[in-house]
Amino acid sequence: MGKIKILITGATGYIGRRLKNRLLVHPDYQLRLFVRNKKKVGAKTSKALEIVEGDTFNKDALAIALEGIDVAFYLIHSMGADKDFKSLDRISAENFRDACIDAGVKKIIYLGGLGVKGTASKHLLSRIETGEILSARPDNITTVWIRAGVIIGSGSASFEILKNLVHKLPVMVTPRWVNTKTQPIAVDDVLSYLEQSISLEKTGNIVVDIGADIMSFREMMASAGHTMGLKRLIIPVPVLSPRLSSYWLVFITTVPIKMATALVEGLKSETVQQNNNAALLFPTIKPMSFIDAVKQAIDENEKTA
Repeated sequence: MGKIKILITGATGYIGRRLKNRLLVHPDYQLRLFVRNKKKVGAKTSKALEIVEGDTFNKDALAIALEGIDVAFYLIHSMGADKDFKSLDRISAENFRDACIDAGVKKIIYLGGLGVKGTASKHLLSRIETGEILSARPDNITTVWIRAGVIIGSGSASFEILKNLVHKLPVMVTPRWVNTKTQPIAVDDVLSYLEQSISLEKTGNIVVDIGADIMSFREMMASAGHTMGLKRLIIPVPVLSPRLSSYWLVFITTVPIKMATALVEGLKSETVQQNNNAALLFPTIKPMSFIDAVKQAIDENEKTA
């Protein structure tokens, strides 16, 4: 039996880089990356695997990237991008799905976000619609749609915001959205679900909601502060609009305004699991607690400091 040939899109992004490093050491996988700029991958990685330059709006480049591929990861989404991000996301997903089918790819694995259509923010709604597009032809290709909430890990936008807020503000006057329930998950657990999806023996469409502890962003800040040995007073107020909240985050953290706006909009509505497929289909994965995820992220930060 030959190696499983895997394509990773979004390989220079936060999840893509980590997934690439994890799969690269697996003896049964043959990796190919699809990136806009080969220089962002790094010289060492470039020598270790195949890289195709292009994007999902270039059908010829897509066809080259997907030739001979068994499993294709779709790790692309617009966070803080063009005002027409919804239509761009839609075209990108349609192009990718159709190119996968034309190339004979057996499975698409997509990382989307938790959320319900009726209450989701514009960015989360676009990610839901992306999953629906990728899953729209179950008779032609299997799609595993992993849906995650706030991802906790060294370098993730959500964790960096959390860490900066807790470190810099002994007293926080916060917007109401800090009380909205979400379901954070450690980045290592996200990677485990993605990796195990490669060998998942299911056909058609599979939607898998993943997460650990259900808690509010306020509880996350309090727990993170306790873990860092910092006591913080958090006072929610009803007057901060999402836009003002975004500027508040930009002032305190290093997150760009467009990304901050997307994150704040996403936290306005609940993002919790809607199904139990994670436990049913991936019984060996036991998501770590929020506190353990924070500790792991802090340890990793200290090692790379």
